[in-house]
Amino acid sequence: MSTDTVQDGVVVSMEYTLHVDGEQLDTSEGQGPLQFLVGYGNVIAGLESEMMGMKVGDSKDVVVQPENGYGEFDDEAFMNV
Repeated sequence: MSTDTVQDGVVVSMEYTLHVDGEQLDTSEGQGPLQFLVGYGNVIAGLESEMMGMKVGDSKDVVVQPENGYGEFDDEAFMNV
């Protein structure tokens, strides 16, 4: 198995910045890269599928649709605590 290509069973280390509707919500900048094992549901499916086949050093802008992320926004899923 080539470990320089993103595929199931490989640990990926990635830098990222998350934007939603143009607003930055999260970033790995200053925290170190996010690391996860591919193929085991450790990140949202839409991100993982977009990364498949990428190689070490590749860079890519990814847009994940709600159905491939956490789903559509649902006001009823929130409660005040």
